Amino acid sequence: MNIAILGGSFDPPHRGHAIVARRLLKLNNFDEVWFMPLFAHPFSKNLSHSSKRLEMTKLLESGNIKVSDFEIRKKTISYTIDTLRFLSKNNSQNTFYWVIGTDQVDDFTKWKKWKEIINNFRLIIVPRAGFKKAEKELKNIAKQVVADKNIILLNKKIFPPIYISSTLVRRRIKEGKSLKFLLPKKVEEYIIRNKLYR
Repeated sequence: MNIAILGGSFDPPHRGHAIVARRLLKLNNFDEVWFMPLFAHPFSKNLSHSSKRLEMTKLLESGNIKVSDFEIRKKTISYTIDTLRFLSKNNSQNTFYWVIGTDQVDDFTKWKKWKEIINNFRLIIVPRAGFKKAEKELKNIAKQVVADKNIILLNKKIFPPIYISSTLVRRRIKEGKSLKFLLPKKVEEYIIRNKLYR
């Protein structure tokens, strides 16, 4: 199978995540899309408890959209290269693709063994805010790797940019503002029930 993995904090998971997953499946390049919440962030971001983030993310599961607790079960800082190495070694019948947004391109060269990620795996970049800046940076990144063909920037016309972010959701909750169109109903209910982000 071809499996696209969206790693991240999912603090909280939102409609944007669900939209990206559904669009990836519609491209017909992928058999499954996995959401993979991390346990601890490499850049020392403060996160909600991993169990709550995992529970919320599982509320997005549907059909070929799955949730993996692989990085959370490790109970340590998550590095993409380590995850991809393990998965490809232990699931050789599958091909894994790592998905990031154009908003993450700026920091990508700070990732552990980032050149190895591109040279040995496929990196899918989905349009978010800052698309033009990311295009320019990706050209610089491509010059520094051997397998630049593994950098796949999705077309904005096929994959319109998504402007929802977990930061926006948390801020609106703190300010008591509407979450309409930002969260799946089940996730919103979970947040209210557990009094998160207040």
